[in-house]
Amino acid sequence: MKKLLLASLISLCTGFKVYAQSEANLWYFGKHAGIKFTADSLHILNESALNTEEGCASISDKDGNLLFYTNGVSVWNREHKIMPNGNGLMGHPSSTQSGVIIPKPGGNNTIYYVFTIAQQGKINGFRYSIVDMALSGGLGDVTIKNYLLSTPVTEKITAVKHRDNESIWVISHEWQNDRFVAYKINKEGVANTPVESIVGSVHTGSTTNTQGYMKASPDGTQIALALENEHLTEIFDFDNETGKLSNCIKLRLKKDSYNYGIEFSSDGSLLYVSAAGTGEVYQYNLQAGSEEKIIASAIKVGNTPDKTWIGALQIAPDGKIYFPIYNKPYLGAIEYPDSVGFACNYLNDAVFLEKGIAQLGLPTFTQSLFKKEINSELMYFESVADVVENQILILKNVLFDIGNANLKPESYEELEKIVSLLKKNPPYKMVIAGHTDNIGNKSFNISLSERRARSVKDYLIRNSIDAARLATEGFGSSLPVRSNDTEEGRSNNRRVTFKIVRDLNE
Repeated sequence: MKKLLLASLISLCTGFKVYAQSEANLWYFGKHAGIKFTADSLHILNESALNTEEGCASISDKDGNLLFYTNGVSVWNREHKIMPNGNGLMGHPSSTQSGVIIPKPGGNNTIYYVFTIAQQGKINGFRYSIVDMALSGGLGDVTIKNYLLSTPVTEKITAVKHRDNESIWVISHEWQNDRFVAYKINKEGVANTPVESIVGSVHTGSTTNTQGYMKASPDGTQIALALENEHLTEIFDFDNETGKLSNCIKLRLKKDSYNYGIEFSSDGSLLYVSAAGTGEVYQYNLQAGSEEKIIASAIKVGNTPDKTWIGALQIAPDGKIYFPIYNKPYLGAIEYPDSVGFACNYLNDAVFLEKGIAQLGLPTFTQSLFKKEINSELMYFESVADVVENQILILKNVLFDIGNANLKPESYEELEKIVSLLKKNPPYKMVIAGHTDNIGNKSFNISLSERRARSVKDYLIRNSIDAARLATEGFGSSLPVRSNDTEEGRSNNRRVTFKIVRDLNE
């Protein structure tokens, strides 16, 4: 049975590939370090003017050409010169995430917001400046500087698309309380008032607790952050329609771990955390099915041989997750971050930086740039003639109310076809799998998909199909067949599938 379900999982995943819009193709970080991603390779860059221990951000145009980069204080143009009015931003190079750069939504391709974060909860707080790339002959000027949003805040910021697939949420966390602030950016600009969420730990105590990354999952359904001095990672559900966070899960590592880097796999199923203090990287399976199982899924996937600090974790356009090893001329990598356990393939020396030196930070981007592209074939069950052994078919008219596992009466006609199929073919056995869209809590979705699959199984049993011929599984939102960015796509992902086999134990 386990082998069978694994084979089904692999076959469904073959329709996925990682893509990133080219805005994330160039990275500048550390001591004059830089890399560039192209369609089939990674190139080392040596011209960076940046010298930063932690925070940095960069942005390219839609063709992958550099526009500008920043350490949260200065803004350099593509010629590696400071822009007019490009000094004096109120971030800080030793702020974990000193900033993020976000193009203005709505088709305007010259206006960019540079959000900055102060260090150690200091008064400069969470601000934004505006760069207009139409000025200075296309090299850009800073036109508005240091507009205050919130203060004091921790050294954490992340950005992800709204469910409308156009607006952007930019999110930070205030200092000395348990309040997240999420500002919506649309074609009108940055909202004056944030969406607030009171959830999770109070960020207080040692200023070391201001440190550590915050990341949204690329699909916009979860947010995770590190509290360095508490050796703690917290993960939340994120409603990318309302901007609200909920359902905190606490993932604690051993003393002296100093949790720092945070990153999701591109499909959002796995979370990676760097224990900076011990030079280790841990993986958590967010599809494990419950809070307890997520906590228990922790596995150390790799470490530096001498416990040298590991800083940021950042997913890249090539689908890998990269990380700096402090004060070394190379980056480590997690080559297959969607793979569970050691199959993710942790490497300490994946990229030699030549003249550059890694520190603790890597650029912060809008996380939606790293979503998975979905291109799975939809195969619906229409009649017995469609059935081929070991092929997965969708039960087209098996219907449930939202959040409910009770079959609607409209489903019975479809299921009667399955009853007839199994009665006429006694050697056949069936694996029934439930699936959901990505809205809501992942553990709830796993449970819901399992219960929906069991509802189908129970109907078949009530109609004289031997229970020994039936097996069920729930995959939650982990195997979408269409993008969850639209209601039509989400509707396609809320499905029940079946597979005809000869042996449930294979």
